[in-house]
Amino acid sequence: MKTIKAIFEQGEWLTAEQLNALQPSPSTQKSQPASEWKRLGRIFVVSHGGEEYFARYQFDEAYQPLPVIEEVLRAFGEVADNWKIAAWFHYPNGWLSKPGAQGRVPLAPKDALDQRAALLRAATARRGSYEA
Repeated sequence: MKTIKAIFEQGEWLTAEQLNALQPSPSTQKSQPASEWKRLGRIFVVSHGGEEYFARYQFDEAYQPLPVIEEVLRAFGEVADNWKIAAWFHYPNGWLSKPGAQGRVPLAPKDALDQRAALLRAATARRGSYEA
């Protein structure tokens, strides 16, 4: 529960209704378009406090799904709990890095969304590794 709380508090999360309101032509169905994007595997959702939330980093400036998210989710594979996906995106990852003062520094996947090939390699690599 501490991990879920930390992820939720350290990020920007949107409800389906909020996403709807941010669309150029909002649907009268407040669950759209998030519900459709979720069904198509273009984005992921987590449940917190009885409500569904979508991480803001999954969307571009116009609140449309980033294509790389769908690709990463496909490479990531099936999971029983979407908080595993949220944690993977949130925490620094040894397969992704950036230059630092003393060498390479691990990078959280949510901060590397512009590195498509590296993200897909990292998502695929995690399937064959140990997770605590």
